[in-house]
Amino acid sequence: MSSIDGPWVTGAFLGVRRRRRWVIAVLVIGLMILGGIILPSRIQPLTDDPAAFGDDLAGVMVRIRQENTRVEKEHPGAYVTIVALFPMSGLVSEITMSRQTIRRGLQGIYVAQFWRNRLPEARPYVKVLVGSNGPKDWEATLADLDGRADAERVVAVTGLGASTAITRRSIAALSERKFAMTAAVITSDEFRKFSGLARVAPLNSDQAVKVLQLARDFHPRLRAVVVKDSNPNDSYVKTLGDYFAGAMRPEEVEDKLTFDAGAASPGTVLGLNAERICNSTANTVLYAGRNDHLPALMAGLSARARCIERRITVISGDDVAELNAPKSPQMWGDQSITLFYTALAHSEGIREAVAGRVIEAMKQRFRKGVTNSYLTLFPGEDTNDGMAIVHHDAMYVAIEAVDKFTHQIPGRADVASMLTSGTLVVDGASGQIRINAGGDAVDKDIPVLQLGPDGSTTFSRWATE
Repeated sequence: MSSIDGPWVTGAFLGVRRRRRWVIAVLVIGLMILGGIILPSRIQPLTDDPAAFGDDLAGVMVRIRQENTRVEKEHPGAYVTIVALFPMSGLVSEITMSRQTIRRGLQGIYVAQFWRNRLPEARPYVKVLVGSNGPKDWEATLADLDGRADAERVVAVTGLGASTAITRRSIAALSERKFAMTAAVITSDEFRKFSGLARVAPLNSDQAVKVLQLARDFHPRLRAVVVKDSNPNDSYVKTLGDYFAGAMRPEEVEDKLTFDAGAASPGTVLGLNAERICNSTANTVLYAGRNDHLPALMAGLSARARCIERRITVISGDDVAELNAPKSPQMWGDQSITLFYTALAHSEGIREAVAGRVIEAMKQRFRKGVTNSYLTLFPGEDTNDGMAIVHHDAMYVAIEAVDKFTHQIPGRADVASMLTSGTLVVDGASGQIRINAGGDAVDKDIPVLQLGPDGSTTFSRWATE
C-alpha cells in the first residue's frame, strides 16, 4: 500500500463520497418538490391518519379522524363509509391539481360529513376514509379498497381528481367493481361512458357554449383564436379545445394554434403564439390548456402594443381556478389584456342576500360567522376558487343518494344505480344539481370570474344571464 492509499486518506475519500451522495440526494429532492412531485411523510391506502399525506393536510385530516371516532363510538353499526380519493402524489403536470385544491377539497368533504352527522336523524351516519389515486399508488389504493369495502360498509367514492388519463384509470377500475362515484371537478365529456359515475360540475361542452356566449357579449363581431394544448393524454384540454372550435361560426374563427405542454419549453411556443395573435385581427383568445402555462401566454399578449390597443380578451375554462392565489411578481403586465374563466362554483351564490341559486340551509354551511360553517371551521381559507364548495357538493350528492334508501343501508351498487337513475335533484352549495340518466349535471348555473395578474378573482356574472 502506498502512502497515498493509507487508511486516513481512504476514510476521508469515503467521507467525501458520502457527503457528495447526501448533497445530491438533497438536490434531487429539492428539484422533485420544485417540479411538482408531492412528498408526504408516507402514503397509506385508505386512512384517516393525520400524518398520512403531509403537514399541509394534517389539519383537516385531524378533524376527519375526530368525526370518524365519534361516529364509531356513538353509532356503532349505524354508519356507512364514503372514500375520498385525491392524487396525493405525482407531477403537477400529470395530476393538474394543486395542494391548495386538494386541501380545500378535503375541507369541503369534511363540512358535508360534519353537517350530515349533526342532523336530528342522521342514520346512517357517515365516516370518511381518504386515499390517493396518484399515478404511483392508485392500484395499491384500489386493492386496499377491494379488501376493506365490505367491512367498512363503503357505499361511494368521491373527489376522484381531474380529467386526466391517470384519473381515468382509477375510475375505470372503480366502475368495473360497481362502486358509486361522485366527481367534483371532472368536466371532460369523454368520461360519460363510466357506469356509476355522477358529476356535479358542468361538462366542457356546456362550458364552451357559455364561453362563446360570453365572448360574443364582449365582442359582437367576434374574431377568435383558439389556443389548444396538443397533449393527447389530457382529456380536459382536448375536449375543451374541440368544443371551442366546433361551437364557433366560420366567420368568427381567426386562427387555431397549438402548443405542447409536455415539450421542453412550452412557454416559448406560447410566446410565439402571442406574437401571431397580436399580428392578426383577433379580439379574443379561447384558451384550451392547463393553468400552469396560461401566464406565459398572458405575459406575451400584454407585452405587445397591437394586443394592448385592441384590448384582447382571453377566456378559458374552470382549470384557471388553480391560479387563484396571491402572485408575486404579477403574472402579466398591461391590464388592458383581461382574463375570464368559467368556474365550477363561487361564493357569490353563498353571499346573495335574497333567495336565489343557493338555498338558505346551504348558505349557512359556508357563511362567515355561522357556527361550524366552512369559514369558521377553517379560518383563513377562501371560498372564491369554489373548490371547497364543489367538493362539498359531490360528497352531499353521494349522501343524498344513500338517503333515498330510507329503510335500509344500501350497497355500493345500489347507490351507483341511484346516482345515474336520472331522478336525483339536489340543492347544493353551488346551486341546484340535476343529475341526468348518464350521471351528468345538467342546466347548471355557471359563474364567470375575472382573474387579475396578481391572482385575485372578481365575480363577473352568471353565464346563464
